[in-house]
Amino acid sequence: MADHKSSLGLPSLLVAHPSLTDPNFSRSVVLLTQHSRDGASGYVINKPLPGSMRDGSFQNRYRIPAHIPIWMGGPLAQNSGIVLHNEGRDNSANHAFGNLRISVSEEAIDGLITAAEKDWVESPLPRRGHQPFRFILGQSQWAGKQLETELKAGFWIQRPMNDKLVFSTPWQEIWPEAFQDLGIHPLDIKPSVQSYLN
Repeated sequence: MADHKSSLGLPSLLVAHPSLTDPNFSRSVVLLTQHSRDGASGYVINKPLPGSMRDGSFQNRYRIPAHIPIWMGGPLAQNSGIVLHNEGRDNSANHAFGNLRISVSEEAIDGLITAAEKDWVESPLPRRGHQPFRFILGQSQWAGKQLETELKAGFWIQRPMNDKLVFSTPWQEIWPEAFQDLGIHPLDIKPSVQSYLN
């Protein structure tokens, strides 16, 4: 489904409008990774996976330690997971945008878990919010022209990819900082008429 000639630009960030109340996307920031005439897809990057879901197949399959966060990427494909990271040396990644990588192979994910564990041991006091690896369960998807329609309706504000927001910002601050970086305060944005999403 990827189309690197997409007018939307890949990768980029979709920041939910403040009036968006859909529980899957309220105050969310989505990393848009695929777009074509057939549709679009990406991953919410600021929604922690509920504790009740941590015992699911993704965690068990890859033996993800309890202290490593898992993130909810969207309401679809919740039986599969990926690792989002900026380890450019991972040549087996399924998608690559500069140093940004999306990996799904067991070999790659096992290697990243080992690296994450090493970072945890060597850095008992890590930089605030710094998370070089994001283990993500689920995906966000749009049908053909659906995302374009939602952008025109004002449900989303699109902005360029920002490594600091994705990998070095505490998850609670990603959504407000996505606006602040653009010189916008969420409360200053006028309400938008909503429709059913996804």
